[in-house]
Amino acid sequence: MKLKIYLITTLIALLLSAGAWFIDVKIAYGILLSAAYSMFNMLVLSLTMKAAIGSEQLNYAVLIPGNIIRFALLMVVIYIAVKNPQIFHMVGVAVGFTLFLVALLADALSRKGRKTE
Repeated sequence: MKLKIYLITTLIALLLSAGAWFIDVKIAYGILLSAAYSMFNMLVLSLTMKAAIGSEQLNYAVLIPGNIIRFALLMVVIYIAVKNPQIFHMVGVAVGFTLFLVALLADALSRKGRKTE
């Protein structure tokens, strides 16, 4: 995964949380919590996919633990947000989960029609 996408995601998360700070600080904290998870999730996903697809056959010994780690961390993030409603707002958490996907889509649309490296 390119560093550019991680930087775009971080910038979007910081800008959204700064804007949400004026509405409700809990939304800003939720955005930051789930955006950090979203970036870690995509990092683990890209590493496991590279390792699993590198050979002729899918390597399920790499895919299954990677998915277990990703989903376990997702449950931990949601558990933290649900158990601490005085700190994290679920709307902010939901917005933060989608930030990395928005950054990927923006990068793909910006490169549409151009030759890539």
